[in-house]
Order: sequence, then C-alpha cells, then structure tokens
Amino acid sequence: MSMSDAIKPAVSVPAAETLGQTSKRDHEYLDSIERIVAEQDHPLRHVLALWPSYVQRINITRFLALYELFKQVIDMPGCIVECGVGRGASFFTFTKFMEIFCPNDRQRRVYGFEHFKGLRNFVPEDGPQSAANGYVEGGWSPEAAKNEVMELCRLANLDSIIPGSIRCEIIDGPLEESIPAFLETHPGLRISLLHIDVDLYTPTYVALKHLYPLVLNGGAVVFDEYGMIPWQGETRGAEDYFNEIGEAPVMKKFPFSLNPHAYFIKNSNPRQGGLG
Repeated sequence: MSMSDAIKPAVSVPAAETLGQTSKRDHEYLDSIERIVAEQDHPLRHVLALWPSYVQRINITRFLALYELFKQVIDMPGCIVECGVGRGASFFTFTKFMEIFCPNDRQRRVYGFEHFKGLRNFVPEDGPQSAANGYVEGGWSPEAAKNEVMELCRLANLDSIIPGSIRCEIIDGPLEESIPAFLETHPGLRISLLHIDVDLYTPTYVALKHLYPLVLNGGAVVFDEYGMIPWQGETRGAEDYFNEIGEAPVMKKFPFSLNPHAYFIKNSNPRQGGLG
C-alpha cells in the first residue's frame, strides 16, 4: 500500500476553530496569500521553507508563547505531556523544540493523548453549549485528520537527529482509560511540562488527577483555555482539583498571545487553600 493510499484526505479544519480565521480582515489576508501562492505557482516546499513570509502574526505569537514555556523547562529532566493533541500544532512544536535543544537526551520525549472524537460528554460544570464557538458535542473534532496526524508523528520521528530514535508518541483513546494504562507501562515517568488542552471539565480533572503528581517541582503546567469564556469546564476542572489538594498555584499568561491562556510553575511561591 502506498502512502497516498494509507492516508485519506482530511477535511480542512473549520475556520471558526482555527486561530486567526474568524474576522473579515483575516479572510482577506488569507485569500490574498492563497492568490499570491497560486499566481506564483509556488510549491508547498517553497511556502514551508519561507513560512514567516506567509503566516499571520497571530500564529507566530502562539509559537513564541510555546517557545517561552519550553525555555522554562529546557534544562530539566522529565518528558512533555500534552492532553488534547487535536491536529498537532503545539504537540509537534514541542517535539521539534525538544529535538533541537535536547538532541542527545533521548529519554526526554513528548507524549500526546488524544481520542480524535472532539468535545464529548458535557457535564453541568461545563456550562451551556455554544455553537458559535464550536463548544458543542462533537465540536473541535480532529477525527477526519487522525490518519494525517499519526503520519505526521511518524515523520517527526523520521526527522530525528539520531536515525531510528523515537522522540514523540500519540496515545489514542479516552483520557480516563488511556492515561492509567499508559502509566502502568511507564512507571518511571516524570513530567517537566504538562499541557492541558481538553476544554471540558471531566478530562481536565482526570488529566490533573493522574499527571499533576508526576510534574517535577519547577515544571510548567499549561492550560489552553483556563479563564476563557465559554470554556468554563476547563477552568472548573482545574479549580476543583486544586481545591481538593489544597493548592492555589499562581496563574500567569503571556500578554502577547491569546493562547495558552494560563500557566504556572509548580511550587513557585505556592499559596495554600485552593483556587477559585
């Protein structure tokens, strides 16, 4: 079977679920970029090699925010774990950072958990659904892109500095099942950076319950939608967990980037008593 046969064309991500594709001005910019590329007959390789010339500013701000987070843990042991890979933008960014800045440490890996079904199983803590934001059952689903994302994971490892060495892995399945099973087979796992981008209450709470104890002191814990409307489920899930364990981490964010919307450094001037 050829690679083209193995990967079925994925449906492009809806504009409402894409950073920088919501306003009239956004569409004008992107339509103009597509026109330039078509008129000049540029191949994809040209655009990828010169991506800063074509990409919107907002996408670079997110890239820089992820870089600043990575810098916080660059000299620490421990892996990067992401809950909610989606189509892989942040997952593969962290993978490339790890390969560039920590090439000789093959034990530091990037693990991603994703069920490829979109938003599922809303509970009262998630609040009302909002179709305008894709905050509905099945919203923000990367299911159509699953084969593509898995193939990109294979290619990311193929691009490793050391041939045959694995840097990243995506674990498929619901977090409630996949995380405990993964931890049983990886008992020595320690985490330098935990990125939670699951949007809803239950997966946020479950991810923290299983993974936060494994985050090293000085490690970064990152939330993509904490404190954002209407994504109250992720906020409530985090606050309920930290209230239960009696911690009140000091949340910060980068003022130049919308997302990630909050992060904190574990045990950095901790307060007692919980969040919220």
